[in-house]
Amino acid sequence: MRKKLTFLLVMSTAALSLAVGIGDLVGKTGIMCSTSACMKVHSSSFGTAFAIPVGFYATFFLLLSLWFYARNNEEVFSLILCSLLGLEAYFTFLQLFYIRSLCTTCLVFFALLTLCAVSAGVQRYRNAVLSGFMLFFVAHFAFFYPSVTLKPTLTLDDVSQEKAIEIFASPSCSHCEHAIAELRKLCAKTGTPLIVRPVSISTRDRDMTVRWVTGRLFQCQSRTSYHLAEKIVWENEKEARKLNGGKLEVPLILVKVDNSKELFKGWGGGVESTIISLLESTKNLGVFPVTKSYAATFDETRGSSICSGGSACVEDSN
Repeated sequence: MRKKLTFLLVMSTAALSLAVGIGDLVGKTGIMCSTSACMKVHSSSFGTAFAIPVGFYATFFLLLSLWFYARNNEEVFSLILCSLLGLEAYFTFLQLFYIRSLCTTCLVFFALLTLCAVSAGVQRYRNAVLSGFMLFFVAHFAFFYPSVTLKPTLTLDDVSQEKAIEIFASPSCSHCEHAIAELRKLCAKTGTPLIVRPVSISTRDRDMTVRWVTGRLFQCQSRTSYHLAEKIVWENEKEARKLNGGKLEVPLILVKVDNSKELFKGWGGGVESTIISLLESTKNLGVFPVTKSYAATFDETRGSSICSGGSACVEDSN
């Protein structure tokens, strides 16, 4: 009875991981889990290994473990199962403390793996249990071994100056490209710092966005630098959504002049002329005093503080 239950649980877990792997491969993660947290996890670099969705690896090793289990080699079966548990525990750790989004499908997979281990009685094999703990730490070094070197010529804009412009932009948005080009000219003329904050508006352009950040910040293009750049992109997206009432829309431009600020959505002649007037004169701004949290001010005054007179690109879930 115990053996049949274990077989059923392992086959169910393998079927789930295979479905997730196929969904990630064809770019239809939403079939299994359509929440924004799931999309964020599966579109991240942690969702693949050597360009192959991690779901396929899990399926392979689960079926391999079943092959040993069918031949009554429970020790090897337990070793493989505990190793998968260790890796999945680390993946859950990443979701909690690094990605800061929990995928429902991943949690179900973790729960099924745990049930498989309990049903099979893997705790009887000390080496198997130790392998699970070992792989947790091995995975950490594999993903985050410190190999980052900052460019020696990297300079940071002084955002504490009286005037500054921040633009949330995506490399796949033509309106963002035009806006950045024009803002650079304007900022050069007025001595205003321009801070470009890359975001991703679709799963298709996420890799392009992250590589945009790594190219600007890091001298080496290592896996660690990619993960750190990915974290920056996530933080930019979070801030952009706060400013724009939960919606990711680019270009999103925040203009800071003295103790005042104004937010613009999209890019066009009207937006450009208004920004020019803000930078050249502060007499008739009609905007709001700066507080410690931009998000709180804009959430409370969203109707009058956001100008949307230009062309923009909106987040795509695919």
